[in-house]
Amino acid sequence: MPPTVQGRALNVRGRRTLARLLEAGAAVFTERGYHATRVDDVVARARTSHGNFYLYFSGKEDLFETLARTTAEAMTALADEFPPLVPGPDGRRAIRDWLARFQALYAEHGALLRAWTEAEVSDSGVGRLGGALAAAFTDRLAARIAPAAPDLDPRTAAVALIALVERSCYYTVTGVTRADPDAVLEAVADGVHTGICGGIRPDPA
Repeated sequence: MPPTVQGRALNVRGRRTLARLLEAGAAVFTERGYHATRVDDVVARARTSHGNFYLYFSGKEDLFETLARTTAEAMTALADEFPPLVPGPDGRRAIRDWLARFQALYAEHGALLRAWTEAEVSDSGVGRLGGALAAAFTDRLAARIAPAAPDLDPRTAAVALIALVERSCYYTVTGVTRADPDAVLEAVADGVHTGICGGIRPDPA
């Protein structure tokens, strides 16, 4: 929790109010989407006043940008943990473990990410933050792909990998498909490891 907001130090009560507003904002953006959400909705969910809201945020976009920044930090940290792409069962296992962490993060932040996609405008603060996240995530994955598959364009491969991983998580986490999430993770791990490293899935123990 940030110790200050708009240059003001927050006491215990202020931190609690801010936490309620952030929690309410995340819930309302998830339920209604960015464009349909109103400050009135957030204030009602947080059980506070408009005056309190504007003590912490200049408006809806400011609230959303604060939430998006937290999500971006978590996503960037996960990209930093993407494992080296190496042949063999250990390499595949590392990919599978990373995919499981991505799925868990998507389950926590996916609804906000989808609202973020709806909200993005290139010249807005939210849009610039989204562009920076996409670039950072792509760069980190490309850096792992380049030494493992020198015949591939690493950035193109990274974009394809991100699309595969994000969409597979979207389908399983939202229940669009009835496929077992663990089975989907196994299939994606196979595809990534075999496609980039030429790996072969190990026989079950």
